Amino acid sequence: MQVKPRALEITETEEVKFTAIVDYLQQIAYEHAFNLELSFQQTFKQNLTWYLLRYYIEMHSYPKLNDLLTVRSWVAKSESKKYSLRDFQMLDESGKILCSATTSWILFNFIKRRPVSYLNRFSGVPIRDERSVNYDFPKLALPEKVDSKAELVVRRSDLDLNRHVNNRVYLDWALESMPKKYIEKYQIDKIEISFKGQAFHKDTILVETELKKLDKKEDGIVALSKISKKKSRQLLTKVKSYLKKRK
Repeated sequence: MQVKPRALEITETEEVKFTAIVDYLQQIAYEHAFNLELSFQQTFKQNLTWYLLRYYIEMHSYPKLNDLLTVRSWVAKSESKKYSLRDFQMLDESGKILCSATTSWILFNFIKRRPVSYLNRFSGVPIRDERSVNYDFPKLALPEKVDSKAELVVRRSDLDLNRHVNNRVYLDWALESMPKKYIEKYQIDKIEISFKGQAFHKDTILVETELKKLDKKEDGIVALSKISKKKSRQLLTKVKSYLKKRK
């Protein structure tokens, strides 16, 4: 899939917003799954849906306005019979890799309310013994203290085909919880996300973030974010963001 960033997806420095890049990854994942007859609409007819469990993204370089980008995605070989893996790369016109990412998913029967093996439905699906990044989805820690926080209400525009909050919105929320001075000075280098629950229209969401400075040599910040429902305190998402200084 080729993408040319739009003006509304650009920051004041003419770099593509991180959340727009995640949108590109989502789009290629949908198109590829649809071609394999494994998209949400196609599995839904069998009382099945896909749930995203983990997301890991590395930014090697941020594209700019008018760059022509190529976004690739494939089903990667998984060591688990429970979790399917989907990997991604985003490249510029010269073939330089700008972004690498990996995700893990479960196939879920929403009538019986239980996961099912994806392998039974992957007959004939090309599975590549290639990973875009070396990442094994380690357990993420929760913040030990709260340095900054944000409170938000779920909008209709935050919802996806499953009528719950789209996974990209959680990234928006994590960034929204960080102080303005950090967002202006730093940009995401790597991000790890673990999805634990679902949020729906009009839920009030609480985002609590701990900020840790890296050593002077790395000159960056690690942000640990806990995203939960304010009223019930149900944990929805854990996010670990690595931020580096803008050039």
